[in-house]
Amino acid sequence: MAKDDPTNRFGNSVVTSIPDNVPMFSQPGHKLRTSNRIVDRSALPNSQYQVIDTSQLTKLPGQKLETVVHDDQQGIVRLEENSEYDKSVPNQFTGPSFRTQKERFRFDGHKMLHHLDRIQAWQNGQRFAPVHIDMGLTKFCNTACLYCYAVVQNMTKGTMIGREALLQFIEDCGKLGVKSLGFIGDGEPTLNPALYDATVLAAEFGIDTSMATNGLLLDMDRAHDLLKNMSYIRFNLSAGTPEGFRRVHQSSENNFRLLIDNIRELVKIKKANNYKCTLGLQMVLIPECFDEVLAEAELGAELGVDYFVIKQCSDSEYKEIGIDYDAYLKIGDVLKQAEKFSNDNYVVQVKWNKINAAGETNLYKDGYRKYDQCFGTPFLLQISGNGKIYPCGPFFNKERFYIGDLHQDSLYDLITHGERYWQVHKDVSESVDVHKDCAIGCRQDYVNKFLWDLKNPPEHINFI
Repeated sequence: MAKDDPTNRFGNSVVTSIPDNVPMFSQPGHKLRTSNRIVDRSALPNSQYQVIDTSQLTKLPGQKLETVVHDDQQGIVRLEENSEYDKSVPNQFTGPSFRTQKERFRFDGHKMLHHLDRIQAWQNGQRFAPVHIDMGLTKFCNTACLYCYAVVQNMTKGTMIGREALLQFIEDCGKLGVKSLGFIGDGEPTLNPALYDATVLAAEFGIDTSMATNGLLLDMDRAHDLLKNMSYIRFNLSAGTPEGFRRVHQSSENNFRLLIDNIRELVKIKKANNYKCTLGLQMVLIPECFDEVLAEAELGAELGVDYFVIKQCSDSEYKEIGIDYDAYLKIGDVLKQAEKFSNDNYVVQVKWNKINAAGETNLYKDGYRKYDQCFGTPFLLQISGNGKIYPCGPFFNKERFYIGDLHQDSLYDLITHGERYWQVHKDVSESVDVHKDCAIGCRQDYVNKFLWDLKNPPEHINFI
């Protein structure tokens, strides 16, 4: 035994070295480790190696201790009182338990990873078609919603995309391989009578279509064309009562009842014919409709629509709509309560990432982005309701970013052979200060965060 062993604080001798006659392992392993030598505990005589007395170990309430032996090694496991090993404990490898609910809709994010061919073309500096195009079909509307962004985009009564130009545009999208079109723009799409034929034609070319509408002027005689061919129809409704509808949308209470009747009939037709078109409600959240949130969440469940989504109101770069983002900090509890109306067939979802921007620093609230350049416009193009093509909606009517006009130009030629189209997108990425020149919560925001990270990778990317 080694000499000059120290004593502990109780005055007892403490052994810190290994006796010379103890059997040793020739190679290290997970055994009793002292210094750099490994003791072969299994070779020690019983007088020197005692199994731990489990009665002396501290137990938590409701626990019992058991000694387990595996490959000549002994240890202690803690179990619940009056229970044996079962499938709920770790390391049983009985398969996934699927406790996390799958995301049916992704309102608060992007889906770029499903379009790697376009991303690869962008990285290689090649020309490619947009994945998606948002477009107005008209430049006027039959309501005057308090939150309407289109009021800053030079609305002109009676102006719309002509029928032939719209249908030719659909054909160009088919040749280019555009994946989807959203009739979601500066005017009300149902005011353009070519809407229905354009939807049918797009389906023939394999293009997904969708629409955001106030729903008051739907041609119900063509409801089957819409429900059969569209991926989704979203009703812009920011009230759950007739009085709230009159106040927020500045329309009559009778129009609220007309809209509800239209939605109810569409739900009935969809179910009777097993159409796949998703029907949903969207509330643009402003203080004037804070008291309508729960009423609309309940209304959506009663109507049998697929979802009710609540989004922020995005102001222009000049703050022309007058949104106070701090107001969102006062309604969090109500929004969470609204989400509790969700069930297996009905999703209520708040766009928390945008709503919670109010809780960020003043820099972020006032426009500071988590990226420095806009790369998203070639992936998500936007077209005004008069047929003029721009890289994004907030740049409508800014001649510097004007690309072409569907009444005069072929989108196919602009993308495949034209220089102006690509010069404008290049100008956006190189000249626009996204922290100052762009509207808060813009359409390409999520896409830009993804592309910025892709464009600016950290070191050691293989250490995932």
